[in-house]
Amino acid sequence: MCGINLHVAVPGRMADGAFVTRANAALIHRGPDDGGVIDLGFAALGMRRLSIVDLATGRQPMRSADGRHALVYNGEVYDFARLRTELAARGAEFDTQSDTEVVLHTLRLDGEQGLRRLNGMFGLAFADARERTVLVARDPLGIKPVYWWSGPGGELCVSSEIRSLLEHRSIRRTLDRRALATFLHDRYVPDPHTLLEGVNQLPPGHLLRWRAGKIEVDRWWRLAIEPEPRDESEALEELRAILDEVVRSQLVADVPVGLFLSGGIDSSTISAFAARAAGRRLKTFSVGFSKPDYDESALARRVAEHLGTEHHELRIEDGAFSLDVLDRTLDHVGQPLGDTSCIPTYAVSALAREHVPVVLSGDGGDEFFGGYDHMFWAARVRRTADRSPRMLRRVGHSMLAGLSSMTPTALADPARRARKGLALSLLDPVDQFRELRALWSSAEIERLLGARVDLLPEPTPSQADIARLAPEDLAMHMLAETFLPGAILRKVDSMSMATSLEVRVPLLDMRVVDFARKLPLDLKVRGRTGKHLLREAGRPLLPHEVYDHKKRGFSLPIAGWLNDDFWSLLEGLFEPGTPAAHLFDSKELAREIADARSGGVNAARTSESAIATRAWCLAGIARWMDRFEVNA
Repeated sequence: MCGINLHVAVPGRMADGAFVTRANAALIHRGPDDGGVIDLGFAALGMRRLSIVDLATGRQPMRSADGRHALVYNGEVYDFARLRTELAARGAEFDTQSDTEVVLHTLRLDGEQGLRRLNGMFGLAFADARERTVLVARDPLGIKPVYWWSGPGGELCVSSEIRSLLEHRSIRRTLDRRALATFLHDRYVPDPHTLLEGVNQLPPGHLLRWRAGKIEVDRWWRLAIEPEPRDESEALEELRAILDEVVRSQLVADVPVGLFLSGGIDSSTISAFAARAAGRRLKTFSVGFSKPDYDESALARRVAEHLGTEHHELRIEDGAFSLDVLDRTLDHVGQPLGDTSCIPTYAVSALAREHVPVVLSGDGGDEFFGGYDHMFWAARVRRTADRSPRMLRRVGHSMLAGLSSMTPTALADPARRARKGLALSLLDPVDQFRELRALWSSAEIERLLGARVDLLPEPTPSQADIARLAPEDLAMHMLAETFLPGAILRKVDSMSMATSLEVRVPLLDMRVVDFARKLPLDLKVRGRTGKHLLREAGRPLLPHEVYDHKKRGFSLPIAGWLNDDFWSLLEGLFEPGTPAAHLFDSKELAREIADARSGGVNAARTSESAIATRAWCLAGIARWMDRFEVNA
């Protein structure tokens, strides 16, 4: 696992190796073991290395024997041994045992078509010194990040993080107002955008070509959800075989490998298969909280005891906010992120890094096997829209307005939920699901910004997919293309790499994805219970408590965590003269902060947790603008 940097000059000029060197220095946390720069004249490639495979000879940047091709590569290819054998049969000669050299020869022999042969997670830059071309690519699901900026004449800068990219002094630090509105709505900024004008993130499954100052961005992989009828017993046997193969391959490393273990279905299942495959006692890591409603540490300990792992845990107490926590999140994500589980993810990563440099996690199970509660809400809204006349839904929405605005009563809360459902049912299916997940509604954002809201588009399924897929399958499809890379994987990569820890994601291995995308819905969802087949896959290996317990997620009791220091900071960040002073309508901002600080609910009856998350997002925006010297 590493951090990569690239500079490609305007045709006729020399690459800026000094920028690449500075950017490398900003990425030492991603690669504390080694680093280097290759200058090809027209392009300079740099990287920082966290040594996991072939510790002695797998150095980067890596250049082909004839000097024509050069590669910097952040990630892991899990079946590289098989690819190595195939490439050797085609005449490739290897000097190392690393997967990096396998990637180099794959791209050298097959060009961009070779990307389809790489089963793993990666962000890479591959340069051809003879043709004076560059290929930049990101893995299919967006596990690893790639940021880029293009200047006048076709100058190109690429990096694994925004902060290191900004070492190029020509990049303007100007807030993208449309991206800001989208962040408030979605909690993250969807690819290919960031909160900075002109700074882009390469979307999952995309590549960038540079030739003679011209830049093209194309999609090289697309997720296709194609459910097929399956016999449950055969499908279950196949899934168990795939998980065995995948977990074994992802345990391959020249350093110790551990496991994130929350106690939920996904991480417990991966831990069970890993414990069986490893042939040695593995180490597991979890985080707990002082509030029982959020704490799963006892369940994680029970699973660890059952599997015989060496278990380590830490606790995060109420009132634990510090400015360092906020700044660390902003520095490593490179912009605000409204996923408050950044904090426990960093904490458990730091704990794990004291013992191992690599862990396996359970991320991806919800998106591909159906684990999110709001998937069921989306299905209910969609079916309401399909089964009842639009005019009737409009009338019902109006009639519920009076009840839903009442002081909380036995009728008020159900009326509010019903009214929101009817309002959502009046939207098209894609907008239904996006608005269902919104932190602030579009109308609330307009009031807060004092301007009309025009959200950035997200990747959306085709009309044919919308028509043919069940609402639950459609929700999983949209989550896999939006929330998964935009929030979950961005959080995991940023917070783990901040501690120099590599996180591997077995449930996002392409062997699992190819299986899951073809599963019929009835093998994913049973009634109101998701992840049916994944649950059954690990059942013989796990204690019954895992299946009797409702997973709460890798989240934080954010309302109790924010202390007086946080509220003082938040109010000060918007004082006159600060970068964010005029970003929001002052009355709406004051109301938001007052609602959050009081621990109550606002006029729309937003939950305590959501309001506290809003406060975290507001603090993140203002502190980021100050810390990154961003102009409004």
